[in-house]
Amino acid sequence: MKRRTRRILGLFGLVTLLLVWGFFAVGAGYFFLGSDSWGVRMAYYAIAGAGWLPFALPIVTFMAKPD
Repeated sequence: MKRRTRRILGLFGLVTLLLVWGFFAVGAGYFFLGSDSWGVRMAYYAIAGAGWLPFALPIVTFMAKPD
């Protein structure tokens, strides 16, 4: 597979990952986070916002493979 093809597939994979991750992170924060404290919510969304990075690493590695 050529690098250009891998990059476009990886782009769609990353966009899909971010949309799905964001949907579930916001949904979980809205429904299951019982605290009304803005500090607790800020900490949750900071951790949830960085939580997609380990899942994106294999996609980026796939995209960066040489031909």
